[in-house]
Amino acid sequence: MLKNTLTYAKMENALKILFVTSSSDMGYWLAELTHPFWHFSERGCEIDFASPAGGKVKYDPMSDPFAENTWEPDDLVSKGFLTDKALVAKLFSTIALRDVDPSSYDAIHIVGGGGAAVDLFPNEDLGKLLEHFSAEGKVVGAICHGSIALANIPGRVSGRRATGFSRAEDAQLEPMYGKDFLPHWPQVEMEKAGIVYSASTDVGTQVVIDGKLITGQDQKAASEYSIAFIHLLFGNDVVVTV
Repeated sequence: MLKNTLTYAKMENALKILFVTSSSDMGYWLAELTHPFWHFSERGCEIDFASPAGGKVKYDPMSDPFAENTWEPDDLVSKGFLTDKALVAKLFSTIALRDVDPSSYDAIHIVGGGGAAVDLFPNEDLGKLLEHFSAEGKVVGAICHGSIALANIPGRVSGRRATGFSRAEDAQLEPMYGKDFLPHWPQVEMEKAGIVYSASTDVGTQVVIDGKLITGQDQKAASEYSIAFIHLLFGNDVVVTV
């Protein structure tokens, strides 16, 4: 009986969430897409994928748990996602940002990875979408380098609290990717937009909620961010403190 009730609820009242990823060759970070996808879909949400150019998007090879030199060998969620051909196929036909109807969605999630700092800021199309979600009081979420997208709407985020991939974390990647490997730095652009930025210096698992705005520092915070996002979206927290 419970299973049938949940299935009916998913069909009739499913909330829709728009996932935005980079179209750049640098790609997005798998865990920052797959962990939110898992948590959101598990709770009956419908998810569409969009990107600046539309069509096929690619992930950073270092985020592939099956790759030889991966940084994420223990990412079971991404392993499960990649073994489902139907899910992977969705990332071959993302919607172009210019073609997205934001009124069709209840929330937006900006996926991170270095590519976000290449083509998600500055981005006029994404700025228009974020303006809609903010103006309508919908949940706006971003993680890691994806948080740079918030700098597209300084009038909406100035004075708000948020986190994302820190400049110090980017500096640690320069020996591998090269100096100034990104055209824009998330922390720098967020602070220029007036955001009150904060980040953990130890484990990178900080999640910041300011009203309907939720941000996660990096891939280490992917699950914590996703669960907090769900509670914010549904307006409840299942954790009870006694």
